[in-house]
Amino acid sequence: MRPAPFRYREPRSLDEACAVLAAEPGEVAVLAGGQSLVPQLNARTRTPQLVLAIGRVPELGGVTLDDDRLRIGAAVTQRAVQRDPLAARVPVLAEALGHVGHVPTRNRGTVGGSIAFADPAAELPLVLLGLGGSAVAHSASGERRIPAAELFTGPFRTSLRPDELLTAVELPVPAHPWVFEQRHFRRHAKVSVVAGHDAGGALVVAVTGVGETPVLVPVPDTGDVAAVAATAADLVVPNGDRYGSVTYRRRLVAVAVTAALSRIAPDPARHTPSREDAA
Repeated sequence: MRPAPFRYREPRSLDEACAVLAAEPGEVAVLAGGQSLVPQLNARTRTPQLVLAIGRVPELGGVTLDDDRLRIGAAVTQRAVQRDPLAARVPVLAEALGHVGHVPTRNRGTVGGSIAFADPAAELPLVLLGLGGSAVAHSASGERRIPAAELFTGPFRTSLRPDELLTAVELPVPAHPWVFEQRHFRRHAKVSVVAGHDAGGALVVAVTGVGETPVLVPVPDTGDVAAVAATAADLVVPNGDRYGSVTYRRRLVAVAVTAALSRIAPDPARHTPSREDAA
């Protein structure tokens, strides 16, 4: 099947892109790497009046580090982030990116595209939520930052307005180690976990593949691994996935959370140096 007819614009600046979004009365589909949008266009599950290609907008590129906060332009490819020395300051990001598609798709797929697409089982929205990052959006009226906890509103839905363009994502550089774990059945019934300690030493656990959006797990005061895993498993809601029943998916969540927590120290203040640390 071929896409339905649409108009095509390729702006060369952020101001031009925002002006197009502000002036367009119909549906606009933003094209970055095209790994999600192009199949939708071909299947006609999306039939926009206009496709806005942002690959040549210079303001959407680059990876920078400022005051222990990593900023990634929305049009930067996932593969470029994997190789970027500044992005290496957030190791859990590179770990998660290794689970995103395959190298050929990461060569085209963008970080901003994955965030804006808001797949409820995707890895990058999970990392953004777990680390307490934010999305930067621009429109003709200015810029705003959207905390990850307020960005994802449902399956493939975000709080971005129709006249807004995602321009960057920002992640705090963690002071303590974070880990990523994923479990699935032949790439189906996929669940993922990020876990680590925030700047104050509190344990943070986030999971995806359990419901309509990535979610933070309420961590019991004791921080007991079994209790955290059980709490996370209880977050699974039925979704009609024929590859993974609720019971099976809850089992995957419990296993993934347990594996993640086994890799981090229970409290960074009480961490006992290993032989590798001493070396």
